[in-house]
Amino acid sequence: MVMRVAIPVLPCRDVQAARSYFTDVLGFDTIFTWETPPSYAAVIRDTAEFHLYAESSVGPARVTVVVDDVDSCHDELRARGADIVEPLADRPYGMRDFNVRTPDGHLLIFSQPLTESG
Repeated sequence: MVMRVAIPVLPCRDVQAARSYFTDVLGFDTIFTWETPPSYAAVIRDTAEFHLYAESSVGPARVTVVVDDVDSCHDELRARGADIVEPLADRPYGMRDFNVRTPDGHLLIFSQPLTESG
């Protein structure tokens, strides 16, 4: 048995607004939406995939997205207007990362191992 991928499924108060944030601000593409207005959606960028579902009570999740060039990722997302709540920095735990907060309060940690960064 091989586990291939884990897909975070994030609760969202407004799936359409969350999907728009992922596509317009974070540069993801929509895979599909379900129902009108959507109660479920899936977005993808490269091999990073998120599913979003409607939930009136939303507790924030933390998800790490490992990227191959965290500096260019940071520059792109900052230019697109992402809500960067923790600046890009080398961390004592061996990663270079920054944190983006989604409109529902989820924290996306874009990260690269320090051994791979320039």
